[in-house]
Amino acid sequence: MRPSQLRLAALAATVAVCALMAAACGAGSGTDAGESGSGGEVDLDAGRQLFQTTCRACHSLADAKAAGVFGPDLDLLQPDEERVREQIESGGGGMPEALLEGEDADLVAAYVATVAAAGPDEASEPQRRGSTKARPDA
Repeated sequence: MRPSQLRLAALAATVAVCALMAAACGAGSGTDAGESGSGGEVDLDAGRQLFQTTCRACHSLADAKAAGVFGPDLDLLQPDEERVREQIESGGGGMPEALLEGEDADLVAAYVATVAAAGPDEASEPQRRGSTKARPDA
């Protein structure tokens, strides 16, 4: 293969991997449970479960023990509920739109806004971006 063909093949492989990752972000998003933070108590367990099945591959969030490498570190960003909800609906920056809808999107938005605002729990083991669990040497 010529160098230009190799570059084209590498680009095609990269696009395919990104498409698969984006599709995986939406897997497992059919749960409707609990209440969102808009007017009711936040169901952190339901929000955490949805985050773990839908968002943890891309985003870091200490409470969810998520150390994704593609999306922003939500503990550092500390977005409010409205910003999270808007990002879930609209996508952008590599995130596909409408990953979650309705009450599921509300639950994840309320969960992220609640736990990210608290920041990383200092008592928990440190997470490293790009890993799904803390290394034993950490």
